[in-house]
Amino acid sequence: MESVYTPPDSVVVQRIQRAFASDELRERARATNLAQRERKFDVVALFYTLSLGFAAGSDRSIQAFLERYVEMADCDELSYPSFHGWFEPGFVALLREILDDAIENLDTGRTDLSGRLERIRDVLIVDATAISLYQDAKAVYALDEDRAGAKLHVTESLSTALPTRFQTTDGKTHERSQLPTGEWVAGALVLFDLGYYDFWLFDRIDTNGGWFVCRVKDDANFDIVEELRT
Repeated sequence: MESVYTPPDSVVVQRIQRAFASDELRERARATNLAQRERKFDVVALFYTLSLGFAAGSDRSIQAFLERYVEMADCDELSYPSFHGWFEPGFVALLREILDDAIENLDTGRTDLSGRLERIRDVLIVDATAISLYQDAKAVYALDEDRAGAKLHVTESLSTALPTRFQTTDGKTHERSQLPTGEWVAGALVLFDLGYYDFWLFDRIDTNGGWFVCRVKDDANFDIVEELRT
């Protein structure tokens, strides 16, 4: 089996630090009332605590993020009410601004596909990931009656290594509903898992001039009508 290259953690950290430079984060934060009035507010530590999900696992509580923030910021004990008070509309707007600029500045240079893929315009990889959320978010991002969760639906281009489309929904939304078809699949090979297994989807990809690869369900019973292998 051919091994898959995985960059070391240091490479990943360096890439993230270049995309979200500490000096730029602090410069943006200085314009907010939050940074001006809170002595213990460290926007860099808080940004990485939240955006990279350092409160790993199912515990996505404010208390878990508070404990991780205190470790990252290397500060004295911080009260729960003070930390909770930082989550105000101004801070949410700051995070949106940082994200919008990061997406705008992404390098969209293409890498030509070669070998067996050279006849294909692009390879598009489709998947969704579930994210556990703080329980109070269940009014908007419900997972079930007692838990909150979101799903991030992404289509990524192999030639650019960047997302071509993405959407956030509540945790109950099925993956298939977030994969529309159209001219964007023309000349492309679309890869997805059984969460998108749908014959109508297969037909629409074919109708729009694309190809797809998906696993087959255990109970599938196809009739082979033509063999295209040469």
